[in-house]
Amino acid sequence: MSTKEEDGELKSPLYVIREVYEDQDSYEKFIAELDKALDERYETIIIEPAKVGDETSRWIRVGNCLHKTAMISSIASIASAAIWPKNLHSMCACAAISTFCSSIYWISWSYDPCVKYQIETNSQVLKNKIPNYSEFSSPVVLKYKDNSIAKYIHRTFCLVAVSICLFRVYQLFRGNSVSIRMENLAVVENFSE
Repeated sequence: MSTKEEDGELKSPLYVIREVYEDQDSYEKFIAELDKALDERYETIIIEPAKVGDETSRWIRVGNCLHKTAMISSIASIASAAIWPKNLHSMCACAAISTFCSSIYWISWSYDPCVKYQIETNSQVLKNKIPNYSEFSSPVVLKYKDNSIAKYIHRTFCLVAVSICLFRVYQLFRGNSVSIRMENLAVVENFSE
């Protein structure tokens, strides 16, 4: 049903996971079928079994939420550093949120084949692309979308936000250590007089 190209990208347009319950292991078979379709990178995957579709769409939405939260908090940290350079609280808090979300995303989603798919909800697009779309009973439709560039941008923004935050903290401590040394010199001079 599928033909792979040399680079590993699958250009076959459609894979359907039908909701056919043959025995008690049907759920595991649906999951195995989904894993196979994700690994082979079909352009569109239609998931009929409601439980598998709900779990998959929830997993993708959580990953999207983590990605967007990390991006927004990175941008907020960078903007905070530009607007209020002395305010470390907001800058570092946003950088910490970005780092936390990016870490969870990287550990849990970065290597999952689901990360390359988005949920297609536009019924007009679905009707145009899938001729017999009306035959499916409330399917979850996944659309392949290469997100390599978005992942690199995400990581770059996070690294920039954390780097700016660490540099500002370094400047703060370096400035304090200089002022502490100056105070110590003043105390020593006063003591020697």
